[in-house]
Amino acid sequence: MPVRKKNRWRGECTGYFDGRVDQVKRIREWCQKAVRMDDERAAPVLLIVSELATNAIQHSASGDQYGRVRVTVEVMPGDFVLLRVIDDGARAGRRVTRPCIPTPADEPSVGGHGLALVSALSEKWWWTDHPQGLAVWVLIDPNRSADED
Repeated sequence: MPVRKKNRWRGECTGYFDGRVDQVKRIREWCQKAVRMDDERAAPVLLIVSELATNAIQHSASGDQYGRVRVTVEVMPGDFVLLRVIDDGARAGRRVTRPCIPTPADEPSVGGHGLALVSALSEKWWWTDHPQGLAVWVLIDPNRSADED
């Protein structure tokens, strides 16, 4: 069960989840409740949080035994959503994996295109170092229509 902290004044919720792939569904469900939006408006938020949580589990110590993923959702005026996913940092003996979108010149692959989806569905995304690991931030306008790109 994720720990849930609420700060109603700021419209912010934070949840901590085990760093296992089966938790990604729970993260989406939790996020849907946190944003309190209908399915259509919540869809970009849920797609993005799925991608970022999966990346944290696959590419950081969050996917190790006892690893965790921290998710913070803040609904701001105008229903903009500020999403932050924090991983547990680099795996033992490895360097921190920084998020990047593959360039068209990169070798075609089955995976590795999720951050392009994040970029397409968000107003802006970025990452910062965090004392516990790496934080990926995403600003989402759930009211933006798909053809506004």
